[in-house]
Amino acid sequence: MPADADPEPAPAPAPAKRRRPATRKGRPTLTRELIAEAALEIAGDEGFPAVTMRRLAEELGVTVRALYRYVDERQEVVDLAAALFLSRWEVPPLDPGRWREGLRTYLEHQRALYRRHPRALLVSLDERVSPAGVHPNRLRNPEALLGLLRGAGLGVRDALYVHSDLATRMFAFTLLVDHPADRGAAGDADATGALPDGWAAAHPGLDLPRLTEAAGLPAPTPDELFEELARSVLADITARLERASEPG
Repeated sequence: MPADADPEPAPAPAPAKRRRPATRKGRPTLTRELIAEAALEIAGDEGFPAVTMRRLAEELGVTVRALYRYVDERQEVVDLAAALFLSRWEVPPLDPGRWREGLRTYLEHQRALYRRHPRALLVSLDERVSPAGVHPNRLRNPEALLGLLRGAGLGVRDALYVHSDLATRMFAFTLLVDHPADRGAAGDADATGALPDGWAAAHPGLDLPRLTEAAGLPAPTPDELFEELARSVLADITARLERASEPG
């Protein structure tokens, strides 16, 4: 390769395989960690209602009775999976002096975690997680974000609004944009396009000139939409800081 040639891009990492329990004398050896991992994998793909003791036993290659040697009830499995999910939410130190870079980093870390287990985000709708399932990161990371926003100059009310707005946007983005795109099912409900295939044809009597015009443009990619989301959030915070600095 010539000295000035661009290096070859690194190959994309292979998808992580679901962990299986180790075996001893031909029998699976369970741990609470393996149970939590299996439950989170199911919940991330299909939602927490799919996490049953029978399904877990099938995934782990053990009997339902064996599971009950490690957990007392299904609620404990939900708590373990929820705690494991939040334990993976890692945010680096955030510097208020560089709040724009810090906020983007926060969003990127959150996006990566949510894409890994998208349907697990619906746990608050599907389940009632006990305090045992609330990992310290669920408190530590919002505290860090509020500290970043307050350090940048936002008041308490504005910082709380931005925090709530970010949570709403990231949940919706994961479930409506990243998740359909990642599973190759954008045609089911294409949130990145103005007029999904077949929708207009199913209603030939509708006059849709604006949507038809917009549908002639290339649909934005999830990464492009994420950039727009980040820019919108940054612009909102900047506007709030400017208003706060105005006299009176």
